Amino acid sequence: MFDGIAGRYDLVNSFLSLGTDRRWRRAAARACALTPGASALDVACGTGRLTEELARAGGAQGRVVGLDFSSRMLQEARRRRPDLEWVEGDALSLPFPGDSFDAATIAFGLRNLAQPDRGLAEMARVVQPGGRLVVLEFLRPPLGPRGAAYRWYLTGVLPWVGGWLSGDRPAYRYLAETVDSYLESDELTALAASAGWREPRLLRLNLGTVALLVGHA
Repeated sequence: MFDGIAGRYDLVNSFLSLGTDRRWRRAAARACALTPGASALDVACGTGRLTEELARAGGAQGRVVGLDFSSRMLQEARRRRPDLEWVEGDALSLPFPGDSFDAATIAFGLRNLAQPDRGLAEMARVVQPGGRLVVLEFLRPPLGPRGAAYRWYLTGVLPWVGGWLSGDRPAYRYLAETVDSYLESDELTALAASAGWREPRLLRLNLGTVALLVGHA
């Protein structure tokens, strides 16, 4: 599915979020607190938008790696930034030794993992003690009028517009359903803590619909 929508993935994301997804990714990169020359891993990197932000934050001398299981997504990433390191791999079994990076991120990919707790634990394993761990993810729509409007957007607007722009409506119906059935803020924080993250804390973005979760290995 992700291979099939790779070519227009960035266009659809920017259109559906009115461009705010770029601001969210910049916030996630800043949360890593990378110093010049630091190393970072972007898990489930897709076409590499957050990976690029991490490269800018770490400077030219740092090592930044983007990992994804979709070869087509990685093709798009390599086409745009051939200077960065791209790895096809499994987020549940990261192909790196322990303590390999100063920080690790995952943006809008955690809800697609079969075992999200294992994915979070793998991120903590490959980051040096004290290094930053960052998740950028949608939250389950809240109760009340705001949540009802958000759910209407997810089920009515997102599949139709995303399908029209990408040519794959089932893919965007799936993505909408994963958001509507996903975790609330307390559940996401507890999941990170159970996976070995130290001091996880969550900041709500975009009127509470997007979570920026930050912890330490």
